[in-house]
Amino acid sequence: MRIDILTVVPELLEGPFSASIMQRAQDKGLAEIHIHNLRDYSLDKHKNVDDYAFGGGAGMVMSIEPIDRCISKLKSERDYDEVIYMSPDGIELKQEVCNQLSLKQNLILLAGHYKGVDERVREHLVSMEISIGDYVLSGGELAAAVVTDSIVRLIPGVLNDETSALSDSFQDGLVAPPVYTRPAVYNGWEVPEILRSGNLKGIESWRHEQSIERTKARRPNLHKKFSGD
Repeated sequence: MRIDILTVVPELLEGPFSASIMQRAQDKGLAEIHIHNLRDYSLDKHKNVDDYAFGGGAGMVMSIEPIDRCISKLKSERDYDEVIYMSPDGIELKQEVCNQLSLKQNLILLAGHYKGVDERVREHLVSMEISIGDYVLSGGELAAAVVTDSIVRLIPGVLNDETSALSDSFQDGLVAPPVYTRPAVYNGWEVPEILRSGNLKGIESWRHEQSIERTKARRPNLHKKFSGD
C-alpha cells in the first residue's frame, strides 16, 4: 500500500511514521508513506499556499492551485483509489472504515490548515472526507497520521501476530476484554483463574462475556447497536 499525505507543515509528520509499527511496515516493504510539502507546488515567489477568503472574514484559506498541481502530478504517476480530505464534517472514522481502506492500494490524504481549503478542492478533487472526531485541531496533519496508522496496522504481515488486529476493540462491534500478564499475583491482586486454566474454549467464552459487559458499562451506544435493542 502507498499513502501520500499532502500538507503545508510536513514537520508535524516526521515523528509518527519513523518508529514502532509504522516504521516496521515500511521496512518490510508492506507500506510506503510519502509526505508532500504543498509549498513545493506553489508558483508564488514566496511559496504562499493560502489567501484571503472571498467575502471577507477571519482566517486564511488554502489555495486550490498547489493542491491541484500536487494531486495531478501524483495521479500522472499511478492510479489512486481515494483522495481523502481530513475534515471535521467528513464521515466519522470507525473500524469498518479502516478495514475497507486497508484493502486499497494507493491513497492520497489531504491535511487541511488555516480556515480550510478552497471549496472547489472538495467539489472536484476529493473523493472522500473523514473526521476523527467532533473537535477541531490546528490542522489535519495529526488526523492524517491517525488514519494512516489505523489503516497500515491492518495490512497482513505488519503486526507480528496476524490475529492481533482481529481481537482489537471495535472489530466485532465491542470493546476489547481485559488483558493481563505476569506475575499472576501482584500486591495481592490476582489474574482471573480462567485465564490461567489452559481451557481455551472457556477463556474465549470468558473474554467474549467480558467484552459484552465492558461495552455495556462503558460504551452503551455500542452495546445497544450490538444487541439490537
